[in-house]
Amino acid sequence: MFRKDGSDLVKASMLALTIEAVLDFAGERSGHFRLIACEISSHDAYGTPRELFIDFFRVIKDTLRDVLGDEWSPDTDDAWERLLAEIATFADVPA
Repeated sequence: MFRKDGSDLVKASMLALTIEAVLDFAGERSGHFRLIACEISSHDAYGTPRELFIDFFRVIKDTLRDVLGDEWSPDTDDAWERLLAEIATFADVPA
């Protein structure tokens, strides 16, 4: 859905906002993480299944793993898996 909807500028903006929200969610939770809840609600209105919405975060994780190659460690992978589980819980998505 992400690939075929919106212009490149819109997609770039969505990705940048998502990364900011993930970093805030994993860190201080100073406010940007709330975007996750807002976007879940708006995507519910579009008919996007919450599981698919959460898969977007997994695509980011997988892409970072591919980019980092050998620098991606088992500890990094474990931390991402915990983060994804926490985001899914926050989004009220069954594990």
